[in-house]
Order: sequence, then structure tokens, then C-alpha cells
Amino acid sequence: MEINYSGKNVLIVDSKLPELDALRQMLGKMGIERIQAASSVNMALSLMRIEQYDLCFVNYDLGRTEKNGLQLLHEANAEGLLSHRNLFVLVVDQERSHLLFGSLENSPDTYISKPYDIASVRARLEKVMRVKHVTDPVSKLWDEGELSAAIERCDELVNMFPGLHIYLSRLKGIMLLQTGRYAEAVDLFEVLVDRRDLPWAEVGLGSAKFHLGYYDDALKMLNRVVDNEHLCVEAFSWLGRAYWAKGALNQAIALMRKAVMLQPTSPQLQRELADLAAQAEEWQLAIDAYRSAIRYARYSVFQEPSVYLGLARALAHKSGESEAQEEIIRLLEDVVLEHEGYEQIGLHAKLCAADAFAVSQNQELGAQRLHDAWQMFLALEQKNQCYWLDDMVDAAAESPLAGDVASQKKQLGPVMVALNWSKASLKAALSFRKGEHEQAFALFCQAYKEVPGHVGVSLNLVQSGIELARRKEEVAAETLLQCDEVLSNLRFGELSSRQQARYRVLAQRCAEIDRHVPDWV
Repeated sequence: MEINYSGKNVLIVDSKLPELDALRQMLGKMGIERIQAASSVNMALSLMRIEQYDLCFVNYDLGRTEKNGLQLLHEANAEGLLSHRNLFVLVVDQERSHLLFGSLENSPDTYISKPYDIASVRARLEKVMRVKHVTDPVSKLWDEGELSAAIERCDELVNMFPGLHIYLSRLKGIMLLQTGRYAEAVDLFEVLVDRRDLPWAEVGLGSAKFHLGYYDDALKMLNRVVDNEHLCVEAFSWLGRAYWAKGALNQAIALMRKAVMLQPTSPQLQRELADLAAQAEEWQLAIDAYRSAIRYARYSVFQEPSVYLGLARALAHKSGESEAQEEIIRLLEDVVLEHEGYEQIGLHAKLCAADAFAVSQNQELGAQRLHDAWQMFLALEQKNQCYWLDDMVDAAAESPLAGDVASQKKQLGPVMVALNWSKASLKAALSFRKGEHEQAFALFCQAYKEVPGHVGVSLNLVQSGIELARRKEEVAAETLLQCDEVLSNLRFGELSSRQQARYRVLAQRCAEIDRHVPDWV
């Protein structure tokens, strides 16, 4: 297959102008005319939101304090800016290429090294582009969101092109994980790991085992990657999550810190580290990590209110420091301004402020923010009031507003009964009090499906699940796995002080229950 480069649209991302020009000249000699350049990840993302590029040449190192080339790949994928049919080439020093070895989902199609050699670059590109041509039917289905069909197509192509077995298995493994087909992913990755030394397959196997609740197996596999001296961010982060699930919070923090050391400009890793640190009440570590998460998430798809709220709550524990209180005010103003028009985010920010100032012993400011939150709550539609009612009751407890909130709760009774999620939650609470734990858990799960972000429903689901697991061994493993997933989906930093305290207790109780997994699972 002869490659015609003349019609290709190319993006180069490099912060060093001489090296950028060198690559541009080399690509020009290959017949490429349409070339655009960017010096940073954010600039590249801005261009990619406007135009689709056939080839992206991205330097890994874009500056010590700047997002790197792999992060561009991650963020572009998260925003849906990259087609699986296009080519993403990472420019990396040979001695740094070990950073890529263990990565599964966020790996480039290939990499090249400096100084550029046109013959070797052309050869590497053409090899990958020939593979892309063969696997185009899979990529097309993947881009269209038809992952089940894409998985089946992988199997068909393996029979037609056995030489592409490893490449196609990787694609299939990623899609199996993305579609939640974890048992199939385990079978696939186990075969690959038994045959060859493939760190990315070991990471895939470890993450699939994690999702199935086989935490010890996940730890064993992921530690194998780390022990073989692969500096794999994904291995360290999945290890941290597995230790968290086992209740080993300090170990989880240590491993997530290693992941952050390898990828300090990743807002997701910084946020995860911050939430773990807050859970362990390591407030300074939490503050530093939340600040980094905010910094590196700006202008990206990973910018989320929970990080601002988490930082505000962490700062509240530096009681008596006027600078901390000023930062809390500024942070919560920022999150409201950045989400202008989203009234419920504004309410959440006010509730967070009230709680934070109460924690920091600034009763006057706390009372003011609680009053503001109450006025915003009353301005919501009644169905939205129902959603935020638990948070309002929690915030107003032991305050002069407690009576008013209780009256509003009574008025909302008929509305709450009419809402499917609320009705299921109320029935679940009644079943739980009657000791009907299986029924309670099923109803809380029903409510959770409709409002997965509702903290009260989430924590009640976990509590009922723990009680069910304690009483019915045959469903314990599956039930606790659901509880783990619900807890991990909550953003710890954005929870109120009372919710955080309850979360800590439930997470520990969940981890302490013996999980005998039946042979038939």
C-alpha cells in the first residue's frame, strides 16, 4: 500500500521552535503541505476542537510544569476530539520511552525519537498506517459508538490477519473494559500475559480483576508491572485504588503519590490523591493536591466543581488562618462564576461555604452562607428541592433554620412521593428499618440508577448493602462490589463534614467484611 501524504492534515505540538521547524521541514519533504503547530496542550486542544487532523506529532516533554504529550492524548480522547482512524505519534527521547510501556488506553499509535531521520520516520509511519488501513472497519465502528460490533469485527480480522493478533487484542481489550465486560477482558488478557511479556496487558488484567472485586489478584498483577521497573502511571493508580478498596488507606495514598510524581500535571490523579488525603485527614497534602488539580484542569474537560469544593473544605481545617478563609471565599466565588446559570452549583457552593466556616469556627460567616443557601434552595423548583433536601437538612441541623427546613420538608412530602427515585428511597428506608435488607438494598439500587449523584441515596445504598452482605454470604461478594463502586463514584472532597464522617465509617466497614467469592462467580 502506497501512502500519499499530500492530502494529510497534520498538527505538530512542540514548545521548542527549532525542533518544531525541523519536523515541519522533514514532513514537507514527505509531501505534507497542511501543517499547523501548537506550543502547549491547551493550544493544541483549541485547534483540535475546530479541525480534525489526520496525523498528530506531539512532543512528550512540553516543559517541566506543563501538561505533557500523553495528557493531550488523554484529554483529546475524553473530549472525543480524536478519531481511532487517525494517527497519534508521540515524540519522545529513547531513554524516556519506558514511560509508555505499561499504558493501555492512553498510548500513542507509535513514537519517534529526536534527532529526526526521514527514512526511519517514514518507515515507522507507513508500518502503522498499513495496520490502521487493515483495522479501519474496527475504528469506524468504534468512532460510531458501536463497540459490541467493533469487538466482533476484531475477532473476524484476527482470523484473516493472524500477524495482527496482538494489536487487535489490545483494541478488543480496551473496548471490553469500556463496555464493562470485565470477565471477558480477564480471559483475553490472561492469554496474552501467559504468552508474552506485555506490561499493558498486565495492567489491563489488573484493572479488570479490580472491577470484578478480585482485589488481591489485581494487586499481584499490578505489582508485577511495578516490580519489573516499568514506570507506569496506570499501574500505580490502579494499585492505589485496589489498596483503598481493601481499606489500606495509607498504602493507597503512597501509591497514588507515586502516580502523581510520574504525572504531576494530571488533574484526575491530583484529584484522586486529594480525595484520599482528605479521607485520611492529611489536610496539607489534600490542599496541595486540590490546588494542583484546579491548576491543571483549567480549560479542559476535567474541570469540575467538586475540586473547588474539596479545596474549600480542606482549607477549613486550617482554623483561625484569615488567609485560608479568604481563599475559601474566593474559591467558591470562582466556582459559581465559572458555572454561571447553574443554580444548583451555586446552592452547593453556599452549602459548602456554610459547612466550611462552621468547621473553621467562624460562626458568623457560616450563618450568613447558610441563610444564602436557604434562599437559593427556596428558589428552586420543587423537584430540585427534593433532590437537595437531605443536604439542606444536614446543613441546617442545630441552627435557627432547622425548624423552617423541617416545615419545608413536610410540605414537600407529596412531591417526594410522586418522584420515582424518592419513592423508591422512602420505601427502601422503611424496609431497612423493618430488617428487610434484601428488599431495602434492591430499592436503594433502583433509586441510585435514577440519581447516581445523590449523596444520601448513595450512602444509604452502601449501608444497606453492608447489612445484607453480613447476613447473606451467598450474595456478599457481589453486593460489596456494588458498594465499592458507589463509594468510588462519590467525590469525597465535595461531601459535607457529616457526610465525610459517614463515608469514612462505611468505607472501612465495607473493606473489613470477609469477601468469600464463590467458585461460580
